Amino acid sequence: PPRSAAPRAEPSRMADDDLVARLRRGLEAKDPSATAQAFVSIDPVTPLPLPLLAATSNLLSLHRHNTAAYSAFERGLALADGPAALVKAGLNFNALLYACCREPSMLPSARTAWRVLGEAGVAPELPPLEKYIGSLLESQSYDDAFGVFLTAIDASLSPSLKTSAALVGCCAAEPRLAQMSFAVFSTVKAAGGQLPPELARGLARACLREGTLEQALEAHDAAIAAP
Repeated sequence: PPRSAAPRAEPSRMADDDLVARLRRGLEAKDPSATAQAFVSIDPVTPLPLPLLAATSNLLSLHRHNTAAYSAFERGLALADGPAALVKAGLNFNALLYACCREPSMLPSARTAWRVLGEAGVAPELPPLEKYIGSLLESQSYDDAFGVFLTAIDASLSPSLKTSAALVGCCAAEPRLAQMSFAVFSTVKAAGGQLPPELARGLARACLREGTLEQALEAHDAAIAAP
């Protein structure tokens, strides 16, 4: 008689418990590879404590396991009673944001991390904030990038000259951004900084088209005064 087909193996609770134990051991040892391997092997419907998910996201964010770090955050977000619960659980939002900005394909994840960071009332830190601005500029999301810059200023953070120059340079491709670029230029100038002359000249041209003559002259004078 024909052999009956063997029943399909279902993932057992015992196997999942073993994976969770491996996840905890990976975290205790601060071993990102072991932690990532255990985490991605756990059934997505298996409930995990919020602090465990936060710790997983934190370790993986710091060690370039970017997709898995965001996945741990996403699972925590689905369980949490609001973003503040993630903060209480110990989630490092700034590390997560930086991790999401390492890969261009993860920009939607970075946007979510940035939004929830704000909803949770977490103060942004400068390195991930600048990384996020860079990701937005690379995707030509210019208005969003300028919005993040304004958030930095409101938080008393001082973006680097490199970041400021990248923002000002946008008006060469998009003259409509002249006013926002001029605001960044003014911030740099007030802090005693100086943009490269070619950027100042480009800003002057954009201001002639979409700004004021006074702004164009100020940018032009800055270009002349640059060493």
